[in-house]
Amino acid sequence: MAAHPVWVRSRFWLVVAILGVAALFVLGAQPFAVGIVPPPFDKLTHAVAFAILFLVLDSALVMPLWLALCIPLLISAADELHQLVLPGREPGLGDWLAGLLSVLAAATLRAVWCRR
Repeated sequence: MAAHPVWVRSRFWLVVAILGVAALFVLGAQPFAVGIVPPPFDKLTHAVAFAILFLVLDSALVMPLWLALCIPLLISAADELHQLVLPGREPGLGDWLAGLLSVLAAATLRAVWCRR
């Protein structure tokens, strides 16, 4: 079995991250996704999803913290932009901000945990 690139910490978590992002865009584009999580719980869903994405990417890849923070936030922004073309879906700055706050919280908790 060939060694993985230096920037890959875990192939398993990398596959989990890729599948998670793919599911976000593919399943999020389906008609059943409209209104599946009612407000205000949709913000909680965004928060949990993007905090988990940060942690999974951090487990999967060796990268600087700024990049580990930016990738989930860019994916969150892309998800909101994607909703512009989906019937019944509405993009919102609040959803992106929920993702932002949760990614920052997850990074803080990770830093505290790693210091132990």
